[in-house]
Amino acid sequence: MKSTVLLLGLLLANAPGSAPAGDLLTRMAALNPNLHAFTATLHAHAAMKSFPFLSADLVGTYYYKEPDKTKVVFSSGVPVVAQQFDRLYAHIENPSRWRDVYEVAVLSDDGRSTTFRLTPRKHGNVARIAATVDDTTATVTTMRWEYENGGYAEMTNRYGKVGGNVVVQSQKGHVEEPGYVADLSSTIDHYTFNPSLPDSVFDGQ
Repeated sequence: MKSTVLLLGLLLANAPGSAPAGDLLTRMAALNPNLHAFTATLHAHAAMKSFPFLSADLVGTYYYKEPDKTKVVFSSGVPVVAQQFDRLYAHIENPSRWRDVYEVAVLSDDGRSTTFRLTPRKHGNVARIAATVDDTTATVTTMRWEYENGGYAEMTNRYGKVGGNVVVQSQKGHVEEPGYVADLSSTIDHYTFNPSLPDSVFDGQ
């Protein structure tokens, strides 16, 4: 899978019905105000549905440092499969940066969840992203990346509270790109909050 960017240049407040969406984006960005960095253990399983039809269990460390530094380093598993996970997880943008990275439109709002269309400001492999957000918890429940090559990836998140912070505890996903199809699942645990992470940890991202 090609590099994508991990969950708003449009002034939503000026659009009809956009005030609730603007409030939701603000609440999303305000989650975990005292969390500035973390490490966590990522346990992942990938089942490739295309040649070479590999199935692999992966274990790695997920690094995050605000505002936008992320990296996954796998310590076990099949390298070709680990590379696909690394590319996906390392490019999920924090909602606090959506205003800077994307142009945003509201696709739907049923009173329980809101789906945003995120169009990258900078042209690349990602054509658009659909992100569905729980209106109550202000967390991203699903994301779907659509690629310029016709492929896509989608992920569903389950959250929990650890040390007073709302964090992802498990995920399920699916990827389809030319020559690569896979089902993905993961759990994330052993969070360490606000460790000292030098920028050199993220070299090569």
